[in-house]
Amino acid sequence: MTDGCLIPKQSTLAPEKKTMIDLFLSKFKSVESENNVPLIVHFDKKSAAYYVTCHLSSETLAKHCDLEATIDESEDDELYKLNRDITEDEAAYKQMEKDAIAGRSFEDIVIEYDMSYRNNKPLKVYGGQHRITAIIKALKAGISVPHGARIYFGLSREQKVEIAIVNNTSITVPNDLLDRMQEQMMGPELRGWCQKTNLLDPGQDLADKRNPDIPTARIARTLILNYHLGISAKEDDFHQPILCKSGGIDENYERIRKLIDWDSESFIEMGSQYARLHKIQSERVRNRDYDNFAEFARKVFSYSIVAGWGYASGLFQRNPGYLKVLYALPDSVQEPDDPLNAKELSDARLQGVDKDTYRGLGTRSTSNEFGRILELFIVLATKATKKRITKQLANAAIQSYEAKKATHEADKALGRI
Repeated sequence: MTDGCLIPKQSTLAPEKKTMIDLFLSKFKSVESENNVPLIVHFDKKSAAYYVTCHLSSETLAKHCDLEATIDESEDDELYKLNRDITEDEAAYKQMEKDAIAGRSFEDIVIEYDMSYRNNKPLKVYGGQHRITAIIKALKAGISVPHGARIYFGLSREQKVEIAIVNNTSITVPNDLLDRMQEQMMGPELRGWCQKTNLLDPGQDLADKRNPDIPTARIARTLILNYHLGISAKEDDFHQPILCKSGGIDENYERIRKLIDWDSESFIEMGSQYARLHKIQSERVRNRDYDNFAEFARKVFSYSIVAGWGYASGLFQRNPGYLKVLYALPDSVQEPDDPLNAKELSDARLQGVDKDTYRGLGTRSTSNEFGRILELFIVLATKATKKRITKQLANAAIQSYEAKKATHEADKALGRI
């Protein structure tokens, strides 16, 4: 036994490692030591490395953690950081920051106690730098709680690299599953609405990954968000559908969700018509002997169609004639043709603007593509003589959107003069 630590009988801890552990214990007071609970020295057989697990205060971590840990102390190795860059703008990190401010106690932050460089920050972080950043933000807000850490001692260059790689390469939970779990926490309303509208079968849940037949939470959220954006838009607005964030909180959806009347007849009708379009599109493509590509069958679930169709359905609520055209799209063609005419959409493009790599209308998840798809439905409802989608209509919609976008950008530029 070293001071404050229990060493398992089978371990052969070198004297220099014992000295380092004693130094760590003398410098930092863990929750365990303050309560006279000895720490156990563990042995990582794969890395041949020794470590202890303990809980340290937010103040200790904020003051002494080094998020710029390197392979060793040489200046050349400053280029080879042993952890990922901090990405504070990502949804998952934003949620982590909210949790920290709410008093979340994080666990298994991976650290080496190393005084060989920047000895004012001897806790070199190899796994958990985002958690440390969130802890620091929470501390500035006056929130301090203990957090669990795994502290290594006297690592070789090879051990540092291996442990850093292991703790920066994890099997992550898919964003679609995180979205579904978040909806379950918020309540059953979204799932229930999808079942009422036939987007889901009775008793069925939202998909935990992209599925050609079952919508994910992100698809359902995007549809609903754009429907409400369309309802609240003004006639002379520059209309721009958007895609819901995934893997964390989407502030726009969260705001709108609180205001939704899930039993509204027009809201349920919108979902039912979208489900009908998906069903017929999928069946027509799958049942024919030509142009029966999977991407054509699941076209209604592409993010650009979801966002554009959802926005159009909200925008047209004020004009029953236009709404009728949109909802009648599944009836605009007979078998074996598909309502979206996916093959013709794939050939649509704006000559001189779209690159050769452009795979046609409705294939990308960009703001520009969302706007083009919305314009497709607007042109269909307001301008087209024959109320069905053709390549000519698609090309006209692309050109119309780009013209509106250019005017919008020009107006913004003039407004800054």
